[in-house]
Amino acid sequence: MTNKRPSRLRFNFGFFLEATLGTSRTIELNYPTIQVEDLTLSPLTGTFTATRTSEGVYLSGTLHSTLIGQCVRCLEPATTPISMQVDDLFYYPPQTAPEGEYAIGEDGFIDLAPLVRELAVLETPIQPVCRPDCQGLCIECGQNLNEGDCGCESDPIDPRLSALQQLLNPSDN
Repeated sequence: MTNKRPSRLRFNFGFFLEATLGTSRTIELNYPTIQVEDLTLSPLTGTFTATRTSEGVYLSGTLHSTLIGQCVRCLEPATTPISMQVDDLFYYPPQTAPEGEYAIGEDGFIDLAPLVRELAVLETPIQPVCRPDCQGLCIECGQNLNEGDCGCESDPIDPRLSALQQLLNPSDN
């Protein structure tokens, strides 16, 4: 038996399993901060609609959050707002779910944590930046150029390529 705490995104839809087809409920989420497996979402807000279908429970809606990562230019914290479109079917009974699809447990609970984590990871930018005009770090000394000039030479010429510089400046000949 593991000591893993139940997810805060675990909802009881047992009553839905006995409901008539087409029954729906709207659920609103408003978490100031929530840990979803290895991700921290702060805040997690939004609404989704759960609808009873012949195959299970269909969830649709939009969730909003922010991710805190590291700026690829200056290595400072970068806050990225994300929107996640929920559009998934949770199969019931679980044995009818195709491989890799979500299912409602025998107890009637749906755990949205794996789905929310998957959607958040898909919305994560490959190269997050702290701001669009981030100048990054100096390649010579590592100074954060957003905080000011570092004083390094702006365009050092590799001595092996200095002969090519003469071709760019024909007036020096």
